[in-house]
Amino acid sequence: MKKILVLACFVFVFLSCNSCDDDSCAPVTLLITSLEEEYSCVNTPYQMDIDVSDEFIIIRSQADFDALVTGSCMPQIDFITYDLLIGKKALTNGVESINYDGLVKDCENGQLSLIVTFVKNDTDEAPNLTYHALVPKLELDDIINVSIVTLN
Repeated sequence: MKKILVLACFVFVFLSCNSCDDDSCAPVTLLITSLEEEYSCVNTPYQMDIDVSDEFIIIRSQADFDALVTGSCMPQIDFITYDLLIGKKALTNGVESINYDGLVKDCENGQLSLIVTFVKNDTDEAPNLTYHALVPKLELDDIINVSIVTLN
């Protein structure tokens, strides 16, 4: 019985050490949602506004949301569960869609990244569009990198 216990402990230690191997590090994609999905807002790229220019901010409270954002949809957001990443992008053409690749957490440095893709159309309008994502509640020191991609 003692040999089996020693062998079991050896196997446990061996597996534990191997699970710490840097080769097993893989990025994790965190689920995000939107004001359209959670609160039935409509056409937020055109109907929602925030006073930023070609950048983004993170809103962490309802008071900040109410003070900084204007538009036709002003829901009571669950800021216990979510933070709101919101920004603007000026474009030279109209937009067919805005796509979000998900919030990816790098397992080596803990930084988060989000890719926002604007798929443009052939219209001549030059919109200044608001984009947003409801992300899982963040730590105050979390670093988020947002990359903007435009496709024709």
